[in-house]
Amino acid sequence: MMNELDQISQLPRKIMDQILSLLPIKDAVRTSILSRQWRYKWSSIPQLVFDDECTRAKGVPSQHENLGKIIDKVILLHTGPIQKFKLSHEEFSATSDIDHWILHLSRVLVKEIILEIWKGQYYKIPTSLFNCQDLIHLELYRCLVKIPSTFEGFKNLESLDLQHVELSPDGLEALISRCPLLKRLQLRNLERIKEINIEAGNLEWLKVEGAFEDVAFGVTNRLKSVTVGFSDDIANKCGPADANSNKFHEVFRNLPKIQSLDLLNYSLKYLAIGNVPQTLPNELVHLKYLSSCIDFNSTEEISTVMYLIRSSPQLKHVDFQSRAENQQTTLIGTMADFWEDHQACCLEQVQVVSMDGISGSKPEQEMMKFLLASSPKLQTMTIRPNSTSVEGKLFRELLRFRRASAQAEVTFLDPVDLEDEQKLQFLPMLSGN
Repeated sequence: MMNELDQISQLPRKIMDQILSLLPIKDAVRTSILSRQWRYKWSSIPQLVFDDECTRAKGVPSQHENLGKIIDKVILLHTGPIQKFKLSHEEFSATSDIDHWILHLSRVLVKEIILEIWKGQYYKIPTSLFNCQDLIHLELYRCLVKIPSTFEGFKNLESLDLQHVELSPDGLEALISRCPLLKRLQLRNLERIKEINIEAGNLEWLKVEGAFEDVAFGVTNRLKSVTVGFSDDIANKCGPADANSNKFHEVFRNLPKIQSLDLLNYSLKYLAIGNVPQTLPNELVHLKYLSSCIDFNSTEEISTVMYLIRSSPQLKHVDFQSRAENQQTTLIGTMADFWEDHQACCLEQVQVVSMDGISGSKPEQEMMKFLLASSPKLQTMTIRPNSTSVEGKLFRELLRFRRASAQAEVTFLDPVDLEDEQKLQFLPMLSGN
């Protein structure tokens, strides 16, 4: 055994650090008891992750009250550069100790900081965080952020993730606009933010969710993947002036390279506000994946999603999630007349269609009928009913519908219960690449 340890001890420091970084931090530190030679080998590992594993022991309750002391000791004895610092413990509350740790990180050229405060009050970010000019990735959860007046930006930041963060609208715009290399941005449930303005020339991936009222895109010529989720029904709050607006054009005029679009919750309803055009002035020539939460009883929402589809000549995958409204929206009185206007529409490239939460209503069936009849390259249509009683009746109806593609297969999935559906919302978004 000692010979084996001696062989491992002779490994280059960089390889040793990589091996120890694969262990939970507490196990990496425990290697110090192996021998005198191993006493401080852990002290140069580049990734410091302090999570539930730090205080969890088999058969012993979590000793989370010792986490602060553990972090103090690790930072005190650490000798090498720190590439990643992550604090995410479900029992750890915001404390002034974090200020000292961040101050230390600002002096060691840290590349990645993840602060997730799961318990107690939001943590107020100290100004020393904004001195971490080598940051590539920053992730904050349940934090208070005030941008210093002297802040000139994170010149190397490529990824920014803010969830349940409180900051001012001006602070958010300053933070985003002063990160010239930003490629990935996630904003979820931000406090005090009603309007979100995205101005980031190198941004490629964006996810925005929450109770905001408007979203606007400035220069975003490289943006490829967009997920937008309005958690509130903003359309019901709009006044007469909004009737003449054009949310459709406002959103898409600065997204020339978009490949994947995911419209969650009430986002499609937001796009339907005002005058929806017959087609976009510039086609979404790169869009390959479209996912939308939709009220199939709404003329406005179906019209809007149809215009999106018609403006996307390379669209291959279409995904619908049915959103049941508590009150009836504008019904399509004569479905035959509505879909007759779209008979000439041919979805040349669509290969995959999925529809979740289907009740078997007439508007849903008309959409299925249109997609089957207008997609000559369709390979699969997957339907997930919202109950087991729907499948038999819906299957009989689908057998009567004409199919433009001889290879098209219709598959029924088991209904998803509410708990499973909530879990699925946290899975990574399907890429349109």
